Amino acid sequence: MLLRLWNYIKGYVIIFVEGYFLEKFVNICTRRQIFLWDIKKKKNSAMSMKVSIKGFKMLRPIARKTGCRVRIMGKSGFPFVLNRYKRRKTFIAGAILFVFLFYFMSSFVWSVEVNGNEKVTTETIIDRVYQLGVKPGVFKYRINPHDVASNLMFDINELSWVSVVVKGTKVKIEVSEGVERPKLVNKNSPCDIVATRDGVISSIFVKSGLEAVKVGETVKKDQILISGTVPIKNQEDNPRILHAMGDVFARTWYDARVPVETKVFEKTRTGRKKDNVSLVLFSKKIDLFHRNSPFVEYDQVNIEKSLSIGEDLVLPFGLVIGRYYENNIIEKEITLDEAKKTAVGNAYKKASENVPKDAQIVEINESFIEKDDGQVTAEVTIECLENIGYEREIGGN
Repeated sequence: MLLRLWNYIKGYVIIFVEGYFLEKFVNICTRRQIFLWDIKKKKNSAMSMKVSIKGFKMLRPIARKTGCRVRIMGKSGFPFVLNRYKRRKTFIAGAILFVFLFYFMSSFVWSVEVNGNEKVTTETIIDRVYQLGVKPGVFKYRINPHDVASNLMFDINELSWVSVVVKGTKVKIEVSEGVERPKLVNKNSPCDIVATRDGVISSIFVKSGLEAVKVGETVKKDQILISGTVPIKNQEDNPRILHAMGDVFARTWYDARVPVETKVFEKTRTGRKKDNVSLVLFSKKIDLFHRNSPFVEYDQVNIEKSLSIGEDLVLPFGLVIGRYYENNIIEKEITLDEAKKTAVGNAYKKASENVPKDAQIVEINESFIEKDDGQVTAEVTIECLENIGYEREIGGN
């Protein structure tokens, strides 16, 4: 491969040699250090081969001495390409300008990419990165990835690890989110443990304070579960005030209702579509061939296409295609069983949105309520086991 590349840079000639002393011709070329390659015999008195430009100029006396005829079949290599275009000054100037502009444009950051985040939004990280001066249009050699990573770690507490890499025209930010740190308990601050919501007490673990409720008791939101006010025997008027601590687990319920509908509307695409095209130059968006959607019912999808070479060399040019797909809305009658199943699924989804992440789901109950007018409603109740206690300062709200 390297030899072929070197021969292409130097340039070479493909020749056709005819005569009765071909072996003598090749031997003399070898003795005079004229490099021949890709030698192919065509017939008894002819062969083709390749020779460098310098070597070709030395063949005339050898051909005369051996009585062979040498004919050029082709020319290849950089010198011949350069000679072909040397009179096209505009083409050469354009090629040089293109190389210069490409190098210039690839010296800037045109894209910021964030990966690994779940709790912290991408917008939050990118906004902070922009404040640190890392944004599209910034000279990439002025960016210090270590400083950017350190500042992100310092400014966003939820991040436990940050990596910043400048690759091509893209800044790649990899993050890892840490586990939420437990709140520090200030034991000098007196407080009660109160209920966050209604429930039925399942278990109580008192670390400090006085148990204010019993297992099996129904409690209301904001009711005291573990009191920080502990009476002292024979000193009822001077109780001990302390920082109550403990865990109170209770059974809680989350429910939702959704009407059962046997008539549903189904959306299907007709196959017709309309595109609005916008040209993106740097951070400017220029609308081309724009008009309102010709469809009454439609879905809109934005397709972004950036000019890039590979994954990391992104340039600040591209297209944004706003595509409209026409839809048909069809009214459809489904069976009562199908309608009930759909309503139960929607009710469960609606109820589960309120269930805390740390709550343990114990049971899911489904029921249907029929009104006097015949309307049926699906009800889903999710029973959970969760810690409902939280600290509230004594005398506070």
